[in-house]
Amino acid sequence: MTNKTILRALLLLIMLTVSPITLVAQNAEDESEEERLDRIVSVYFVGNNDYEFYKAIENLREHVKDDPAKYFRTMNREIIYDLNHNYYSKALQKTELLKDELIKANAEDYYYMVDFLLGIFYGSRDENELSKKYLLKAANAIKPGTNDHELLNIYQTLTNISIFEDPDEGPDGYNWADKALSIAQTPRERCSSLSLKAMVAIGRNDKKIFEECYQEIMKIRSENPQEELSMYWKYIKMGRHVFDGDFDQAVKACDSISLDVPRLYLLAAIYKLSGDTKAENETLYKLIQAKDKRNNEISTLTINDINQDIQMDQQRITGERIKLYTHIGITLIVALTILLLAYFVMSRRRRYN
Repeated sequence: MTNKTILRALLLLIMLTVSPITLVAQNAEDESEEERLDRIVSVYFVGNNDYEFYKAIENLREHVKDDPAKYFRTMNREIIYDLNHNYYSKALQKTELLKDELIKANAEDYYYMVDFLLGIFYGSRDENELSKKYLLKAANAIKPGTNDHELLNIYQTLTNISIFEDPDEGPDGYNWADKALSIAQTPRERCSSLSLKAMVAIGRNDKKIFEECYQEIMKIRSENPQEELSMYWKYIKMGRHVFDGDFDQAVKACDSISLDVPRLYLLAAIYKLSGDTKAENETLYKLIQAKDKRNNEISTLTINDINQDIQMDQQRITGERIKLYTHIGITLIVALTILLLAYFVMSRRRRYN
């Protein structure tokens, strides 16, 4: 496994802790019931208390069950929580359930969610080309201007995958980050998009772009002290230490990351940028072991995404055929009725003649 392959998927799992969350600080008395439930979900989403998270997401899902868009998003959010905590079996089962619910509800506007989750599945296995394929498929399925928040999540995830890719291999992370920024509306959306662009700059060892992003991030934070903008901040501070040449502090900053794979990804990147080849190689060896352990858990499962895709297409085709056959049937019945009436009229005329 080459260093580039190791580094190109850095922070994909870290991304999973951010994209589905909307954290906005607000006074409790100003909250609606839905906002209160959403805030509780957001709190537990970034932690490890499974019981409280599942209870919170179930309460939110029950509250929004009459709104299909919000209902399906809560399902999507729960699956990403499972992925982030390595509960791959649960995540796959729930993705299958989500697909069935979408088909049952004939909710074609939300079919993209399955492709989005498949993109995340492949990204978690470092199969980045397939990951991008499904993420782009999801993005293309979203009608312009109808769901910018979900489109933003997809562009941010594509940025994340591109963090350590070779810029000559195609559209790089800067392009995806700029697409995300073009539709970002809230301070948090702009701050998270800029943070990802800054991470791309770290992967490119591009101090100029990092500084531009860093200054804009600091401006947003100072202008919006009431907003919860801490997501990604630890990684931006890590980048700040790297470009300031304080690699020891950058390494220490990794200690707060609990999951082995993303923590080791970051450490390897820091050692690479610091020029400490020995420490980098030792970390890469540990990373390979951690990835093997994680991927062994995934490989025991059946991620039959192509079959899922075909099944969904077959459902669409079957539905279209039923409509077509119904239309043809009605047309034939009408035509036959007209012919019978015409025959009856002609027969009566012949009798009178």
